[in-house]
Amino acid sequence: MATTKIDHQNGAIRICVDRLEGNRAGGRVLSQRLTAPMAFSDLGSLLLQLESLLERQNFPQAFQRMRSFTKEAPEYPAGLLPEGAMAPEAVAAARGETATFVLRVLTRQNATWQGILEWLEGERRDRFSSDLEFLKLVEVHLGLPAQEAAAAQ
Repeated sequence: MATTKIDHQNGAIRICVDRLEGNRAGGRVLSQRLTAPMAFSDLGSLLLQLESLLERQNFPQAFQRMRSFTKEAPEYPAGLLPEGAMAPEAVAAARGETATFVLRVLTRQNATWQGILEWLEGERRDRFSSDLEFLKLVEVHLGLPAQEAAAAQ
């Protein structure tokens, strides 16, 4: 398989919310950026796992990086889809039992995310300028109290 660079089409992240238990939302994350669905148990774990994914794949590239003059400086490879990535058809077919949305992180500036959240129920699109705004949009859409986003910070 030839290596494919991640772009804003194949880099979209589909989030399937399968359960709401009290103030917690859990489910699965699917994307061509992954080789298998990634489970999350609450919005805090979702945020941390997504940040780790973005950082590992270096897409979108973080605006600021630690720089060093030593040879031990970390190398950030170009964003590439992993070997054995999930098929686009499998990602597109996935639906959450409670809600489904597509996350497009367009930039990572000021140590946070900027992007678009596309809700498949109602075909609504929301722009956000920080990961906290992203969490608040998800909470409002799911009808969760605002305390889960505060706990994640």
